[in-house]
Amino acid sequence: MGIAVVLFLLMWWIGRVYAAVGSESPADPMAQLKVAIGEAIALFKDQSVSLTERRERLRALAMRRFDFPAMARSVLGYHWRKLDAEQRSEFVPLFASFIQDAYLSKLQDYTVKKVQDEVQTLSIQYTRETFYGPDYAQVETLVEVKEQKDPIQVNYQMHHDGGQWRIYDVTIDSISVIANYRNQFNRVINNSGYDQLVADLQVKREQFRQALDRPASGSSSR
Repeated sequence: MGIAVVLFLLMWWIGRVYAAVGSESPADPMAQLKVAIGEAIALFKDQSVSLTERRERLRALAMRRFDFPAMARSVLGYHWRKLDAEQRSEFVPLFASFIQDAYLSKLQDYTVKKVQDEVQTLSIQYTRETFYGPDYAQVETLVEVKEQKDPIQVNYQMHHDGGQWRIYDVTIDSISVIANYRNQFNRVINNSGYDQLVADLQVKREQFRQALDRPASGSSSR
């Protein structure tokens, strides 16, 4: 569980990078990602930030740096075309809230202290940057961590939008986050319909919110 939690929590911090890379070309997603993850690691080492403050900053930054509308369209696949405008407007914020709460609840259970310990052993190599036209790119990285024998391949799917590069998918050892959710959502819609998926996500979101309201595990909330 450790490395996956660490990697996802680091990704939420990418929102801080854009203000810090004004001297870098927006045509270079790898450079932005390097600075972002570097800041992320530094921030998780900062024990002065409370869990509550960290959580709220993560939410705001995730909304700015991840393309949740694109992620929502992709995660529904061909089902998206069948939704009307009202359903689409409903689903995007529901999915954004669901996925944020899912990973924030992992932080709640795992504790920031454990994440801070994990990042001490992280070594990230930025191995390749591939462009797919002017606005889409993939940044490939290898992540080494003490508890893992072999390095982990982590690739970021990014596109240039609104003056910055935004993440719309991540693969860890060739497993796509969006594809994983798409398979789950597709089964629910095919078996029980779109309305059941919405109901399920609302239930899960409420469960995550209740978990987030409970005191963090461990002796420290930081």
